[in-house]
Amino acid sequence: MRNFRTLLVMLLAIFVASCGSLKMPDPFHVNPNPLVNKGGKVSFTVNDTIPPKGFPKKEIVKVEPYLKYEGGSLALKPLLLKGEKAQGEGIVIGYKTGAPMTYTDVFDYKPEMQTSELWAKVTSLKGGKETPITDVKIASGIVITSTRVGRGESVQLAPHAYVKETIISSKSTLYFEYNQSSLNTNLKLNKDGKTAIDEMLGFLSKGYKIKDFSIAAWASPEGELTLNQELSDERGATAKKFIEERLKKAKVNMGDVKLNVTSKGADYDGFMTALNASNIEDKNTISNVIKSQANKSAREQQIRNMTVIYKEVEDMLSVLRRADFVINCYEPKRTDEQIAALSTTYVDSLTLEEILYAATLTQDLNTQLKIYKAAIAKNNQCWRAYNNVAAIDIKLGNVEEAAQFLEKASSLKSGQGVVENNMGVLAAWNKDYVAAKKHYDAAQAAGVDVKYNMGVIKMLNGDFGAAEAAFGSKTCDYNLALAQFENGKTAEATKTLDCSEKSGEVYYLLAVIGARTNNTSMVVTNLQKAIEAVPAYKNEAKKDKEFCKMKTSSDFQNLLN
Repeated sequence: MRNFRTLLVMLLAIFVASCGSLKMPDPFHVNPNPLVNKGGKVSFTVNDTIPPKGFPKKEIVKVEPYLKYEGGSLALKPLLLKGEKAQGEGIVIGYKTGAPMTYTDVFDYKPEMQTSELWAKVTSLKGGKETPITDVKIASGIVITSTRVGRGESVQLAPHAYVKETIISSKSTLYFEYNQSSLNTNLKLNKDGKTAIDEMLGFLSKGYKIKDFSIAAWASPEGELTLNQELSDERGATAKKFIEERLKKAKVNMGDVKLNVTSKGADYDGFMTALNASNIEDKNTISNVIKSQANKSAREQQIRNMTVIYKEVEDMLSVLRRADFVINCYEPKRTDEQIAALSTTYVDSLTLEEILYAATLTQDLNTQLKIYKAAIAKNNQCWRAYNNVAAIDIKLGNVEEAAQFLEKASSLKSGQGVVENNMGVLAAWNKDYVAAKKHYDAAQAAGVDVKYNMGVIKMLNGDFGAAEAAFGSKTCDYNLALAQFENGKTAEATKTLDCSEKSGEVYYLLAVIGARTNNTSMVVTNLQKAIEAVPAYKNEAKKDKEFCKMKTSSDFQNLLN
């Protein structure tokens, strides 16, 4: 503002010399000052009023703002002011009435512009001649706090595909004669099925831990309803006694597992499925006749009638008079402790899925990296292993190595959401946010949650409300605090930072909050911790316009010397 005041004094001197009637506002207001980068754009406004009898009637003045920064300058749009009797273009300033004077412009931010000065070149155009008056500094520096996003993006691991619990099953069936529930081991179906029963008992003799053992007893659907239910009850009891004897003879220990016997009654659905799958020429007619019966008794009679006409129907019914055995066991697996131990000693003894799973059993990043690289050695065509090596490298800050592994993962299997997400993280870290968003969009289309990562993009685009919403699933998170701060929620941001894991960036943002709230002690205390964690913050603070009000603080100045 003081610099603008200087400009006005000089303009006044010129105008007074020409007509002696200039009256200008003092001071002029530049907002904001210092300037602010928001979403890659810097905008500012000069907004005041030239009072009545404050502008010479025949004068024309051109004000040309420009930004000076290290390595370059940027010309902004000019502003022309002219008296009411001046010839040419410009905003007319009435001599008796005065007029509002507003100037607004916006320009794209570049990193080298942080340390910069906004100047105005003032030129008189009176009489058609350009007479330079002066160059005046009107603002200094650009605040870039909103761009100080942390590397908190979420990286994604590919699934290990290891199944901790696998159920393996064995099945067999015991068959019964028509309307009988007693066991006939000489029945042809039982002779044919003897191998299946023996295999089931052999399966049990392996000593696997049993999950459950069930028996489902059935009757064929041509019998009377009550009789069919009684038959299935009795067949279930017969099957239970039979298998208990065989288990005892085979010395199978069932532990606490009990045989679960269920009486299913008539297997009408099983019969209809067999009929529809058969080669009987009249199967559609038979099916329609059976389905059209008014009640179950009539339906059972029609099925009995069909057995007289079609031998194939009786064959279908014979296999429905049965008791089904189903045994489910837990497949033996290594314990987590065994897998973890082998992953760092005899990793070759593990399967690929076990190796990938082993990496999830430790929180140490370097150990995880070693294990995932062992997975690549196990199978150098496994895209998941390459992706996961890259994910850990990202967490460790090994950006170049991570990029190489991600390229390999993508070449092995393109379009994987977790790979696209991680590529987006690397692009963001390299400040290529256009590429980052493209990768995040691809990851999201593949079903990966990229909400937090997209929040970083929204933050850098100046959409602080959307960024805060994207970060909202986290607590005690640096980027969440930054979004809250830029949304004017200073108290919430401070609270979020207070519970965050302490780091240089956390302390630095707390120092900025102290500067914004005129809390010198908060600035000095946290900036000192930030510099201790990251020495480069000392030079950063020297040029950071957030601390422009701290120049009069000896404690602040001593910290930066």
